[in-house]
Amino acid sequence: MTIASTTRRTLAPVLVAVASILFAASEVKAAPITFSTSGVFTCAGCAGSGTNSVTFLGGAGNALMLTFTGLGSTSLNTPTGTSLGNFQTFFSGTGAIAASGAFTLTIAQTVPTAGSDSFASTFSGTFSASNSGSGIVNFTTTSVTIGDVTYSITNNPLNLVPPASNNGITTVQGQIVTASTPVPEPTSMLLLGSGLAALGVMRKRRRARSRS
Repeated sequence: MTIASTTRRTLAPVLVAVASILFAASEVKAAPITFSTSGVFTCAGCAGSGTNSVTFLGGAGNALMLTFTGLGSTSLNTPTGTSLGNFQTFFSGTGAIAASGAFTLTIAQTVPTAGSDSFASTFSGTFSASNSGSGIVNFTTTSVTIGDVTYSITNNPLNLVPPASNNGITTVQGQIVTASTPVPEPTSMLLLGSGLAALGVMRKRRRARSRS
């Protein structure tokens, strides 16, 4: 029997094991979900309370508008990081306006199972005509689970920026995982490392024999 054939027979089980682990690892991102997001402001002394866009009025024609733009139907493979929607600030006038209230971000999932859940938060801030000032959105709920899919907010609290900064846009950043998504076990990773190490050793032996 030649050295080459012996090497192939020895490597075959290792290659199969390594290929199996790599295939399993590729399946980690094979859990598709479909969802959308929406948001509602609730505030006293504002116009539009109960919608995704509210306006706070001040004297001398001053006005501060806060809006939230959610995601339309979005399909992703998990686990993944994603935007859950954007806040945006608008200002008109010459003075400064303070705003405060509550905000609710809702996740509506259609795949793999239909359902919805919400993140609760409060918001406050002061903005001026010089496009200065800042606000904050503080989520008291940062993780919700629909079926076996968990949505988490990863940049809480959020700092609302004035219109002159990034066009007034602040993104809600999220992380999505599923309970059924397999996580590589330490033993599997050890086997993968051992298999690769064995490949390296056998390759060196083969080269040494070919030189002798």
